[in-house]
Amino acid sequence: MFLYIKNIFTLKIYKWIKGKSNMIKNIENIEELKEEISRLKKEVDINQILAIDTPFIDSHSDFAVINIPSYGHQGHNLIFMADDKILMFSSGNGKEIDKKYERIMNKKFGRSTISIFMLLRAVLKNYSHEFVRIREVMNTLEMDPVLDSIEDTGRILRKLTDRMEGLFQIIIELKEEDIKWFNFSLVSFEYDLFTTEARYWLERCRSHVYRIASLRTKSEMRSNRELNDTMKKLTVIMTFLTIVSIVVNVPGTVGAIFGIPALSNAYFEEHVTFLIITLFSTTVLSVLLGLFYWKKLGFK
Repeated sequence: MFLYIKNIFTLKIYKWIKGKSNMIKNIENIEELKEEISRLKKEVDINQILAIDTPFIDSHSDFAVINIPSYGHQGHNLIFMADDKILMFSSGNGKEIDKKYERIMNKKFGRSTISIFMLLRAVLKNYSHEFVRIREVMNTLEMDPVLDSIEDTGRILRKLTDRMEGLFQIIIELKEEDIKWFNFSLVSFEYDLFTTEARYWLERCRSHVYRIASLRTKSEMRSNRELNDTMKKLTVIMTFLTIVSIVVNVPGTVGAIFGIPALSNAYFEEHVTFLIITLFSTTVLSVLLGLFYWKKLGFK
């Protein structure tokens, strides 16, 4: 009789644990998510929530919503908690539970706590991978600071920083706020370590925002150097053309004077040799003066 009562009691405990373990439902389709929420008779605009591009948590007395966008194929991670029902609409993040947390799963709100914790860890890992990708792009821009690429990278980094700040805010609220579906005491040590890691990645994002400003300054300095080089080349060209015009104009002017009919017939008709020497001398003199001016300006 005692064994029979013990077996009945064990069976009830097993059914209770099984029922609690089934309180979480993973959903892959957004329409199915809407149907599940409508069955719970909660007025929530899922489309409006998913359109928000930064993580946030909305907690009420009878339900709570956590939305965390991520990078990847689907990019949506939403947890809807109401009564004893938890709906998880995720792009594949945080669905695998570590074996070390299996002992917590059967405790009250243990499964929901671990599921939320695993999702937060997966999203933080997703964000850190995106940060590493952006950092590699910035390392490339250090060698070749193209302004358009710097601006594009800056926009992507600011978006990641906003998401990281939103994620960190959710982590803090889950710890400090009284949200019954998340029992902080079950994972207090691991959660504190996770909070420290999240703060580290957030600070890395913020510091690299200032690095974008440094890259922008470096790009502007390079543009100024290129502009100065271009202006110098234009100065050389204009100087060369000026000297050429002087070399051509001086003997031309002398020749034009000698070519005036009245002067030519009266004074220079019998002194042709003198005219040739004068033209040659003025030409050589203009060339020498031009070279002297070229050297004085420091051109090569």
